[in-house]
Amino acid sequence: MSLPESQIRDLNDEINKLLRTKNHWERRVLELGGPNYRRIGPKMLDHQGREVPGNRGYKYFGRAKDLPGVREMLEQEANVKPKRTKAELMRHMDATYYGFGNEDDDSELLEYERKITEERINKLRRTHDATLESDSSSDTSSD
Repeated sequence: MSLPESQIRDLNDEINKLLRTKNHWERRVLELGGPNYRRIGPKMLDHQGREVPGNRGYKYFGRAKDLPGVREMLEQEANVKPKRTKAELMRHMDATYYGFGNEDDDSELLEYERKITEERINKLRRTHDATLESDSSSDTSSD
């Protein structure tokens, strides 16, 4: 005799509620300076005995893993490509990433920056000279 699907889901929901309550108490024990039971707690395993990735939220137990849609979801989560670690990302960064590369490559950029700097200095001088001329002409006309 087997349980109906709705009853299996209800039992699984009840287990998850109890686990959530347990997690709250473990967190409280840790806040009060007690041991960290979550670090050494049991892991959720799939049918082959492998740890299920992303099992921090809702968990499925026993026959609940065989319910329609659940098995496909668990298999889909198992096929998710793991994120790359910081060490893997940093492995490909060398001195050029931080700007310590070959300075010959920057010759065009340096030339462009020099040209723009000269243009801006000349524009500033023209603006400054025009301001001085208008100030001096207004000073002489008011005398």
